[in-house]
Amino acid sequence: MVDTALQNMIEDIEALSRLIGKRVRYLGEEYEVCDLLPEEGLLILSSDGNSDVQEDSFGRAHRLVPKRQNLKFRDAEGHPSSIWDELSFLDGPLL
Repeated sequence: MVDTALQNMIEDIEALSRLIGKRVRYLGEEYEVCDLLPEEGLLILSSDGNSDVQEDSFGRAHRLVPKRQNLKFRDAEGHPSSIWDELSFLDGPLL
């Protein structure tokens, strides 16, 4: 069964936009919601503490960049995806 409040939120772009800047824990690591791509159904998380090595166009290690997670926030039918079970909002309850 789908949580009605969560379903309403993922259908409301303005409500989803208010998540930007919120701190979350995802799979045991802390991130900040840094962007939202509503057309693609993606929530973008960025980590301050962890970094990944970004390669240049030749595949050589070039620089450290914040670790990012691109998460599908809805499934193909438009229902909340399973990522909502993995996210903990550190600034307080979401709904």
